[in-house]
Amino acid sequence: MDGVMVRTGDLVVLDNRAANHDPAVFPDPDRVDVARSGAAPLTFGHRAQLTFGHGARYCLGAPLARIELQAVLAQLVTRFPAMRLAVPVETLRLRHNALTGGLTELPVSW
Repeated sequence: MDGVMVRTGDLVVLDNRAANHDPAVFPDPDRVDVARSGAAPLTFGHRAQLTFGHGARYCLGAPLARIELQAVLAQLVTRFPAMRLAVPVETLRLRHNALTGGLTELPVSW
């Protein structure tokens, strides 16, 4: 795997922070774009992304989480149309103490 021998019994930990970063599938994968339509459909209307898993590992709460996020983000944009990042993007810090990653904070102004 990427030049490293993985033998039977070796522990392999997958870091989902790397998911959805294939530039052949996701244009400009490191840019946050809340309006991004996603990659080409995979099956059953789901996008070829790994955020909520797929198949037997599919998160049962994923549809609810998507609905909640769409509602919240739509209301934020509507209620605060002038919302902008309050600090230079270079100063944002990633969390490294959790497998799921994320930002330590996201200061905004409006």
